[in-house]
This record gives sequence, C-alpha cells and structure tokens, in this order.
Amino acid sequence: MPSLLIRGGTLLAMRDGSRAERGDVLIVGSRIEDTGRVEPRPDSEILDATGCYVLPGLVQAHAHLIQTLFRGAAEDLPLLEWLRRRVWPLEAAHDEASLRSSVRLGVHELLTTGTTTVLDMGTSHGGDVVAEELIRSGIRARFGQAMMDTGEGVPATLLEKTRASLDASAELKERWDGQGNGRIGYSYAPRFALSCTRELLEAVAALSRMTGTLVHTHSNENADERAQVERVTGRSPIGYLAEVGLMSERTVIAHGVHLDDAEVRTLAETGASIAHCPSSNLKLGSGIADVPRLRQARVNVGLGSDGAACNNGLDGFEEARLAALVARSRGEANALTAADALFLATRGGAKALGIADVGMLQPVARADLVILDAERLALGGDPATRIVFGGGSRAVRDVIIHGDVLVRDFRPTRYDPAEVLAHATEARSALAQRAAVT
Repeated sequence: MPSLLIRGGTLLAMRDGSRAERGDVLIVGSRIEDTGRVEPRPDSEILDATGCYVLPGLVQAHAHLIQTLFRGAAEDLPLLEWLRRRVWPLEAAHDEASLRSSVRLGVHELLTTGTTTVLDMGTSHGGDVVAEELIRSGIRARFGQAMMDTGEGVPATLLEKTRASLDASAELKERWDGQGNGRIGYSYAPRFALSCTRELLEAVAALSRMTGTLVHTHSNENADERAQVERVTGRSPIGYLAEVGLMSERTVIAHGVHLDDAEVRTLAETGASIAHCPSSNLKLGSGIADVPRLRQARVNVGLGSDGAACNNGLDGFEEARLAALVARSRGEANALTAADALFLATRGGAKALGIADVGMLQPVARADLVILDAERLALGGDPATRIVFGGGSRAVRDVIIHGDVLVRDFRPTRYDPAEVLAHATEARSALAQRAAVT
C-alpha cells in the first residue's frame, strides 16, 4: 500500500490528555500507521509540515448540501416562514443538474475549509445524485434523503406517501451504504416532527433498531416550532421523539436550542447527540443552544454549519469559534474553551455519527486530517487558541481523507474550482426561475 509521511508539524492529536507536540504522522493506505518521531518507509512520499499544525479533519454533524445554491435567497425570515416561503419551493424546483451543482459547490467549500466528514440531509428526491457526488468528491459522509409525508406549506412535489418514503430510503441504503471504499454511509432522515406522521417516525425507529442505522432529524430549533409540536402531539418535542421510539445513541438531533430539563435528561439517558449550529440559529433568530448545560449533563455535542441558505457559509472552524463565543454569552469566560470547541468539531461530531476511528490522530485511525499553515493564523496563544480564534479555515493548506490528498497547497486535486463555480452560477439562475424565487 502507498505510504505518506507528514514530517515536522505540530500535532494536535485530540486524544484524551494529549498535548500539542512536534512530530510526524505516517499514513499507510487509508489509515494512520504511527505518530511521533517516525522513520519513513522506502516508498514513502514526504509531505513537509514544518511551521504547520496537523490535526484531525473536522466532522460536521449537520449540513444540507443541496441548499448551497440557495445562499442569499431566503434572508431575514424566521424558521417556519423561511421553510414555507423559500426553502421548500426551491427544493421542489431542484433537478438533477442543480442538485449536482449544489452538492459539488458545498463539498468544495467543506474541503477547502477543513471538513473531512459530514452528516448531510438532502431533500425528498434526488438521493442517488447526492450519493454519486459524495463518492466522486472523496469526502467521508453519512447522508440521507429527507423524509416528509405531511406538513403545512410543504409543496405537493415534496410530499411523499409514507410507504413510498420508507421504500425510497431502504433502496438508497441498499445501493449506497458502504460505498466509496467505506467512506459513505446511509442515515434515515425524517425531517422534523411537523413534516412526518407518527406512522413514519415509528417505522424509522423500528428500522434503525433492526439495522443499526443512524437517524438524522431536526428538533427544538425554534420557539414557534416547539409550540406547534406541543400543540399537535401533546408532548415536548424530545418527549414525542422518545415516545415514538426514535431516541437512541444512533440519533443526531440538529439544533436543540429550546430544551427543558426533562428533555435534557432524555438526551443523556438515551445517548442521542445534539448537532449545535450556532451560525444558523443566530441568523434565523432561533436562539442559542446551551452547550455548557448539555455537556454538564453528559450529552454528546457536535458542530454543524447547517446549510448555506441560513448561514451563509459551510466553514467548520467558524462554527467552532462561534460556539466558543456564544457559550460565554451567559457570563462565564471559560464556559467553552478553544480546546473544547475543537473537541466538539472533531471527536464530538465523530461520536454523533458513530464513527469511532475518525476525529483523532493515532495509530489505526482513519487518515482524515488537515494541515494548517500557522503563518496564516493570527499570532499569539496556544495552538488551539490560534486555530479557533485566529482564523483556522484560512490556514487550511492540505486536506487528506482516507489517505488521499484532496487539497494540496490550498488547491483541490480532483477538480477545478472555477469550473465548479461556473456550473453552480448557471444552475442557480435556472433553479431560481423554476422556483419563481429571486
């Protein structure tokens, strides 16, 4: 197998109790063979990381790549109005070309800002297109086609019959789970309680138990959404998801902004994870998730950028920075440190996705890592502080996933960014015309 020796960088291993230290990383095939002071193998390619930080690639626990083309088209609206007036009509207007362009542009932004693994939720059609583009890109991903069989304001072309939605996900899982040399996995993606019947949610819960498949959904994002779920179900949002059997260690809940004490206890008891999306929550006026409270209750938390329609970027390092800052808004300057934020952005996300061998630098872990040029970071502070508060994404020099160098010297190796942008610009214009959204 080919080998690659990353030599002379400052390693942030993200292992419990580890400290930043200068060293090497030897990659053989798709895995890390050794770290520390390492001698090259006779066939090793040498990648000089002098003056750089080497750390695990970021793991984003919530994203909507098919919304990348919607950037700027759904501004200044609260969540439910944002969905009904803008996002759902745009999703309904997607065709194969616009889906491909949206995913390609989104993955380009993820890779070049240091994300190596993503949990993605699509729309209720086009799952095969999303899978093909994820495989083509080289990124590691868990993805699911959104499931919606009810809901006020949902366009008719997005609404599914319950059985058809379940069958579509089963077929996508059969076709794509484990593809891309194991980089790609499927997740059930019931969108949220207001767009899914109880029958659908109970069926997804049963399938997840039987197959061990991840479940990716939204909940407790917005005060109005919470109130509507309570009115429709008679339960709190997390209480309802628990009642239908959906809460488990395989469950990733995007947002978790408006949680009561009983819901936090349910999250901790079931082992479900929260995907904290601070930029999205602030931009939509939804509020701020209380991450210190969740962590104190031993709830696992990862980070996500959500989608470009409500962010408007896909920069995982920016989410780490913002997560650290908003955690301190209640008056505690050490509520979430830079090191804590990096933990959420790597190991927290990996745990949420159920991927045990990413999110840290150690032998036998997957070779998913990023190399940051320290000269591009603001000067001063320990490595975690410089990375989180000093502009981490602008320093992303090299990105390696599954042992493959996908970004080298700040340039993608598998595609031309100008071509991706040109196709996205053309597809966005046609999409907006079909959706009658400017």
